[in-house]
Amino acid sequence: MRDIVFALTLFLTSTACMSQRSYHQDAIRYFELNGTEQQYDTAIEQMFALLKEQYNSQNVPDKVWEELKGDKTAALANIKSLLVSAYRSNFSQEDIKQLIVFYESETGQQMVKDRTQLTDAQKTKLSDFFNSKVGQKVQNQSDSLRSMVAEVSELWSRDLYTETIQKLKSKGYQTP
Repeated sequence: MRDIVFALTLFLTSTACMSQRSYHQDAIRYFELNGTEQQYDTAIEQMFALLKEQYNSQNVPDKVWEELKGDKTAALANIKSLLVSAYRSNFSQEDIKQLIVFYESETGQQMVKDRTQLTDAQKTKLSDFFNSKVGQKVQNQSDSLRSMVAEVSELWSRDLYTETIQKLKSKGYQTP
């Protein structure tokens, strides 16, 4: 009996972990498709441009900047994980899967590239999407989600900036 309870507990735990991992993976894919990942990549590049300008008088070698930028992959993974939590409280895994299907479509890809260049047929598909259950949910949750994402983004960017400055200090460079 004890073995059965243990096996059942192990099965349920592993199933729950796989489900969470799967949600996480789906959300990460969604962030790649909808431009979120690119947005944060650009924010990191802008932060480094700002820091280079601030530390211009310190003559920080390019090698140091490249070393610091080497942490960009981890920083992107961190923000995406934080965003997964925000999305989890607003969207089910099935919702995320439907968002992925939309953003993998020609219409979704064009919307990310340049919304102003949507064809009439794509505009119709976009309208159909926003009239769907998930599209309605996106619109209805937008204020709540935007607020959560803004808070997460602010904390993440502040921490990344502070961490990068600390690394510069540890290398002997001081803020001007």
